[in-house]
Amino acid sequence: MNILNIGLHGVAGHQIFRHIPQLQRARITDVAGVSKSEYAVLKSDFPDVFANTTWHPELETMLDQGAATLISFCSSRRDGQCAEAICALEAGRHVLLEKPMATSLEDLSTLHKAWKQAGTELRTMTTMIYDPCFSGMKAIVESGAVGEVVQCYGMKSYPFYDWRPQDRGIDGGIIQSMIHAVSFIRYVTGLEFSEVFMQDTGQGNPLEGDLQMAANLAGRLSNGALTSIVCNYCNPPGIGFWGNEQLRVHGTGGMIELTDGLTRRSLACADAAPETFPDIAPETSYPQDLVDCILDGTPTLLTGADSFHNTEIVLCAARSAAIGQPVKISAIVNKS
Repeated sequence: MNILNIGLHGVAGHQIFRHIPQLQRARITDVAGVSKSEYAVLKSDFPDVFANTTWHPELETMLDQGAATLISFCSSRRDGQCAEAICALEAGRHVLLEKPMATSLEDLSTLHKAWKQAGTELRTMTTMIYDPCFSGMKAIVESGAVGEVVQCYGMKSYPFYDWRPQDRGIDGGIIQSMIHAVSFIRYVTGLEFSEVFMQDTGQGNPLEGDLQMAANLAGRLSNGALTSIVCNYCNPPGIGFWGNEQLRVHGTGGMIELTDGLTRRSLACADAAPETFPDIAPETSYPQDLVDCILDGTPTLLTGADSFHNTEIVLCAARSAAIGQPVKISAIVNKS
């Protein structure tokens, strides 16, 4: 039986090792991007996962001497992660990246070229679309029950804690939150973003630094519909869910929504009374579908192209906030 060997670079994010007990045909073989003492803690806390792994002092050593064919990046700084991923691609490895996988449009374009040249798999850890509620919502929209999409509203709200980086280069800034809403809007509606305008604020940040406490995105979708996204670090810790996600789609024939951390849902069409709608489990799960894709060539729900589309949209939004003007989406993935 084929087994996928996975190398970890850093643990600053949703690193894949936590999925290993549930994964089939995958194991961790190599670790880099952490100190030797941090590696010892990982081995102590997760003995079964890290039992037969090798620590490497740097990424280059892992690429030269390690057994891993997939490198999973949760690097300590997002503004350095893109260059590290390019090194892995040039070494012929498959790549999984914590979001955002680049912190500038220029870096994203360079990464895309490296990916196309490598011919290996690349994905981001943008996994909310695997939640069955979004597939249930997508099926309703695709059925035409709400008519033609006219307007969408998405939200992603996290609680504030003083460990949130004040340096945007560490985690990418507020766009690391916004990318979730971009992903599920694209997935549910099947529409692409064509233009975005973003405003952000540090209002309410109790510490010194550059943390964005909130951002608003206004955008236009490929069919002419409008969309808006709200994201912030204002989710009350006692609300009952870590991330407060919401998605509402208004169409010419009705409205469908998921609200309150995806705990409530409603479908209202024409004159009919509002009703609920069922979950639909995707045919694949994360990250098992990436393992199967690499070993068997089967498709994944989140594609490599999706990973670039989602990232480009939030980077265009960040540029918009910086220059105070709308920015058109150039679709890096459609360029050679």
